[in-house]
Order: sequence, then structure tokens, then C-alpha cells
Amino acid sequence: MSTTVQPPADQPAPLTDRHIVPAVVDGQTVYLECPTWCTIDHVRDSQKFLVDVWHSGAFADLEAPRRNGTPSLLAYARLGLDSFSEDDDMRRPFIFVEDGSSGEDSYMDAEHAEQFADNLVAFARNIRAMASAMRGVTA
Repeated sequence: MSTTVQPPADQPAPLTDRHIVPAVVDGQTVYLECPTWCTIDHVRDSQKFLVDVWHSGAFADLEAPRRNGTPSLLAYARLGLDSFSEDDDMRRPFIFVEDGSSGEDSYMDAEHAEQFADNLVAFARNIRAMASAMRGVTA
């Protein structure tokens, strides 16, 4: 037996680019709306409760090269949506950013994400200026 499950009627975020996909919840196949950017296989990533079904886009990684070694992952970000969450904020699309080690994370709306991106651009500009200055220094 399968069932089509809809997010709550008061879903605050429009999901204009979506499709209906199968998901396994408590061993049962259900069909739910899934954003086209979601990369989760909701059948393989089965959940015990519907409220635990969430959507995630591809990850964007921020890595720093090292002089003698492999790059270090400084942070990663992804687009997310928890359609069935009891938390209204999680039922709206968000960008999730975490450093991957400290447990510190940020859930951002579009305005915050754009501000964060502006901060990254300024940070990159400063790093380029440091690299430029470093090239003129002899040891």
C-alpha cells in the first residue's frame, strides 16, 4: 500500500520546482513532493517518522590548500528544506553552513546567505591582497 503525503497546508515556502517521489517511512512506501534540487534518495534514506524526512541539495565545500598535505575542509554548505518539521523556520528553504568540526552551524534565509556570500568575497579579496604582499617578501 502506498500513500501520497502533502506538506502541511500552511507550508510557508512555495515549492515551484518539485516532483512527486517515493519515500520509505516506517517500512511503507509513500509519495511526497520533493524539490528538484534535492539529491536525497528518499527510498534508500528511509525514515521511521514522516517528520524526519528532509531535503538536501548538493554540498558546496570550502577547502584550503596546505603547504605539505591534502586540502583542509573549512566549511560546507547545502540548500535544505524540512517540509514536515514541527519548526516553521525549517519548513522554509534554508542554506545550512557548518565548519564540519566544531558543531557550530548556521541556518540562513536568502538574505543572510547573500550577506554571507558578500563576506566570502571580501575575505577572498583580503586573501589575494595577502598573497600579493607575500610575493614581494623575501625570507
